[in-house]
Amino acid sequence: MHERRDAILKFIQANGEVSIALLAERFSKWSEMTIRRDLAYLEKERSIILTRGGARAVQRSFGLSEDYYSEREQRNSEAKKTIAAKAVTLMEPGKAVYIDSGSTAMALARIIPDQHCVIITSAPNVALEILSTKKLPQVVMLGGTLARRSLAITPYNLENQLSQFNIDLAFLGISGFDLHAGCTVGNQYDCLLKQHLIHQARRSAVLLDSSKLGVAMPFTYAKISEIDTVVSDGTIPEETAEEIEKYTVLL
Repeated sequence: MHERRDAILKFIQANGEVSIALLAERFSKWSEMTIRRDLAYLEKERSIILTRGGARAVQRSFGLSEDYYSEREQRNSEAKKTIAAKAVTLMEPGKAVYIDSGSTAMALARIIPDQHCVIITSAPNVALEILSTKKLPQVVMLGGTLARRSLAITPYNLENQLSQFNIDLAFLGISGFDLHAGCTVGNQYDCLLKQHLIHQARRSAVLLDSSKLGVAMPFTYAKISEIDTVVSDGTIPEETAEEIEKYTVLL
């Protein structure tokens, strides 16, 4: 029962709003009556909002700031490890790579190969992790103000700093993903940083775990068509995955 309701909820969150007919088609192994009972339960739990003939997702994070890093670090750890293992296959020796702030980016930092490359980051914990466990990568920190909540630096003179770097690959975190809103975050400065990185880097890869699906934070830094690769935890609903693959590569 819990797995069934979780599957229905993730599908609604990924698509924003769905009809009963679409749910019945997607989950054809369950009766429409069962689906309606599950929807009633999910509405009671305030996870969705019932509409005429369907249901829509509750944008739980819309308009709110990011959670503290220490809280995010504890959630979905296995999904983050899966994403990191896929993401690291995109790295090549001798390249300049940007690794974003955030708990999923930290999972990636823990397993990058000990090889000659340049790692650029706005996250002190990412920099320290690489310096303390690897001998060969050169680590470059962006300079600016350190945010207590996110453990991320808001760079001074953003454009001037980034213009110095020839970035081959940028790994970007995400706070919410919606098929309509795209890649979203809760902080305007973080949004601007990511927008600059997408234009500065030769390739960009978003680190997306499925818990972020259907969540729209206040600031969109990219539409899915602007991203070269989406690295997932492998549990994205089939319909959402197909939609993503119309515009970019999904790992």
